Amino acid sequence: MAKPEIKSIIISAATQYFSKFGFYKTTMDEIAKHIHKAKGVLYYHYNSKEELFNEVLKQELSTVKSELQKVVNSDEDALTVLNNYFFKRLELLHESVNYHETLKADFFEKYHFVEEVREDFTTFERNNFYQMLKKGEDEGVLHFNNIDSTVNILLMLVNSMEVPLFLQNKYSEYIHTIKELAEFLVKGLKS
Repeated sequence: MAKPEIKSIIISAATQYFSKFGFYKTTMDEIAKHIHKAKGVLYYHYNSKEELFNEVLKQELSTVKSELQKVVNSDEDALTVLNNYFFKRLELLHESVNYHETLKADFFEKYHFVEEVREDFTTFERNNFYQMLKKGEDEGVLHFNNIDSTVNILLMLVNSMEVPLFLQNKYSEYIHTIKELAEFLVKGLKS
């Protein structure tokens, strides 16, 4: 079996196990048994469970980023794009179970290995928010005294909703309110 193929099989199995049991309860032994390989095969490709989880998280967020980029690059007007982005972001992250694991305070305190992946995602989002707000300014529908501060506030806002929605399982309960809130926020930004 070629290296990329076995790595893909490992990632697929690890994604399943981490999603179902979480980082703490998943073992490299279980993943190895699932793919009918010796544990050494996993360690040949990944030095640790942390490194494997990091790769799973990168791939999960890569999918999220790809879908969000489609929203940002759409031909819709800036206000529609911004509204769609808010909603699509929450929808995608709701489905990103391994990302939820990184939101747990005790996880992030103990395992700094996810910091780089999370920072990369934050940078991606910061750039997207800037791009969407700048598009709104160019269209004449948005105006900001300090666009960078507005981007930072938007990031704080969307990030602050993650723990209650994803860890406390409030997403389904508030899905319609989230839609209304996204529309309210976008209208509030309008010049």
